[in-house]
Amino acid sequence: MARRTLSFLLVAFVAAVTAAADVETVARVFRLDFASISEVSLAVQPMLSESGSMTLHPSRSRITVQDRPEVVDRVAELIKEMDRAPGRYRIKVDLLEGRPATDGSRENVTPYGSADQLQTDQRLKSMFKFPVIRRLGSASLEGELGTSAAAKIDRGYEISFIAQAPEYSENAPWGSPDPGNKIQLRQFVLTRVTVEPDGTQKSEVLLRTNMLLSPKQKIYVGAGKAEDSDTGLVLIVDAQEFGSK
Repeated sequence: MARRTLSFLLVAFVAAVTAAADVETVARVFRLDFASISEVSLAVQPMLSESGSMTLHPSRSRITVQDRPEVVDRVAELIKEMDRAPGRYRIKVDLLEGRPATDGSRENVTPYGSADQLQTDQRLKSMFKFPVIRRLGSASLEGELGTSAAAKIDRGYEISFIAQAPEYSENAPWGSPDPGNKIQLRQFVLTRVTVEPDGTQKSEVLLRTNMLLSPKQKIYVGAGKAEDSDTGLVLIVDAQEFGSK
């Protein structure tokens, strides 16, 4: 009886293996231009059948999926939905000025009004050792990726940049990192326009840099003549929103 049962189990196992081998599968390579490989792979994994597999290529921003045709088609629809360009953006820029205390009082940070003021103030104190920090002004910018943007801030300060999706380079020696859902502010420039005694305007570039931002992320950037200077400017760049068109 035991031998007959063992023979039956062996036949059933061979039949199951043969049936699995007979399942038609297809392989498709998906290139991700905007979405994070880690996020997409977590979403794709539960969709795979017992015959399916997935291979990640982080350095090339690609995912290879092998499974039944109908499963691969569903995966393709999911990736198409997730891998969308962040078409629009809205960014707020606060401009602060750090300076030495003039009244001999203890260190303080001049409030500039926001719900998370306390957290922001503590970060400012830890990053920039100015005794006094006051708000010069702010600007909110929004638009389409791939276009340039510019805005004036009080006291003659101006900012400009080009917002775009991060660029990839497959020719890098170790491949390109996966930036995920981010936008890049290229050629970010802070200038100050002053009026000379003769009435002519003079424009001075105070900062020129590039930035990579995630949604809801704040970046603190200092602009000063020297690291140990007791005066300088601080930019708080807040990526308030960006998403699909």
